[in-house]
Amino acid sequence: MSEFRDYQQAQLLLEQHDIYIAPAEVHGTISGLLACGLNIEEQEYLGLLSDVFNDGQKFAAPLKEFFAELYKLVVAHFNDPEHHFELYLPLEESLSDQANALVAWVSGFLLGFGLKQKDYGKFSADVKEVIGDFSEITKLDTHFDESEEDKQALHEVIEYIRVSALLCFAELGKDTASSTSKTVH
Repeated sequence: MSEFRDYQQAQLLLEQHDIYIAPAEVHGTISGLLACGLNIEEQEYLGLLSDVFNDGQKFAAPLKEFFAELYKLVVAHFNDPEHHFELYLPLEESLSDQANALVAWVSGFLLGFGLKQKDYGKFSADVKEVIGDFSEITKLDTHFDESEEDKQALHEVIEYIRVSALLCFAELGKDTASSTSKTVH
């Protein structure tokens, strides 16, 4: 399974190109797009990210490479039969920094999901519950002590989000993303 780029290096890359969002939010947005069934080619995909994160301006080559790398990872992780999908978070940082990144990831997921899916009435009860829960998670108090109890609580929220994203993908995105992965390579 492919590995993520160093989180701090990714943050620096985004900021060097005047994109002031967390790498977690980018990963969440891409995950939301694919989980809701968006089937687009890489160039169209980059155009959509440009509209959302860069006021419609084209990205510089290093950013295009980074976004394409994340896109390929999300496709591979969602399609992994062992369910190795992981959230892109700064795991070496404090629990509060991880919680802030987690909220950014969930916000990104909801953004990506919402860009494609407009008819929430047709979702299963499970997907509706996930979207409702994710909306509540964006309001999460991100102040965590460095205690074992807080560490465990954050881990449980991360695991719930990870499994929930896989559920959405399994229900809404599986066919389109697996066919898209053939065109990305």
